[in-house]
Amino acid sequence: MEHQNNNEMNQAFLLLLQPIARLFLRYGRGIKEYLELSKTAFVIVASEDYGVGGRPTNASRVAAMTGITRREVRRLRGKIDANQAAVTEQLTPVREVMLAWRSDPDFLDDDNQPAVLPLTGPDASFQGLIKRHAGDIPEGAMRKELERISAIETVADGVRLRDPSPGDGLAEKRLATQLRAGPYPLLSAIAHNHMSDSPLEYWPIETVREKTIRRSDAGRVREIVSGRLRAATTNIAELLDAYAALHAGDGDGEPRVTVSAGVYYTEDVDSPD
Repeated sequence: MEHQNNNEMNQAFLLLLQPIARLFLRYGRGIKEYLELSKTAFVIVASEDYGVGGRPTNASRVAAMTGITRREVRRLRGKIDANQAAVTEQLTPVREVMLAWRSDPDFLDDDNQPAVLPLTGPDASFQGLIKRHAGDIPEGAMRKELERISAIETVADGVRLRDPSPGDGLAEKRLATQLRAGPYPLLSAIAHNHMSDSPLEYWPIETVREKTIRRSDAGRVREIVSGRLRAATTNIAELLDAYAALHAGDGDGEPRVTVSAGVYYTEDVDSPD
């Protein structure tokens, strides 16, 4: 029974991690960056939530709880204390190649900019770049991946490394804002409710169970739901604004808490049920 429950829980976690993996890959991040951030998150939570007498959990207990070595715990705590918790230096092979193209003198032009590289050749070529800086990844696979993320373009003399688009940075900032405003509060509410001893302390979570509709109706339903979601969030925002203004400037010294709420709509998302 325990094994069965473990599999059921892991299946749910596996589903949860897939959209995260999808976003990581969309923005050129890989498993090394994910693991670094994931380990850091485990150290933060284990240190903050399971200490004694208001003190952080010691490194040995964090190691026992998480499976991360004590040496790694100390390293990650050093990053956390230096406000570098979100900094990762582990690059994907794709980003390693792009970095090398911008820094290895053999692949720069006379202006020290990434050179236009012929596809083949023993030295200053795309083939040579991949052989030197991509490990055992084949040239064809690397070229397809660079094309997928629009990092290179084919020109008359070979391939050229594209300059980052201003829109790329804006898209990442927009995604970061959406993740902070949506999935993070929702998952925090779920975690809070499972950690709470009393139902009176639960944070409200309301969802609509899955319904099956005709695919031809999906566009219309999406449009209607979008309007109703905006109406719901507007009503909630007005309520929160009213309470925020109710005692503004009272100076009563009572502690304040930050509150938020959100709703969402999806199509054809796998369910762990």
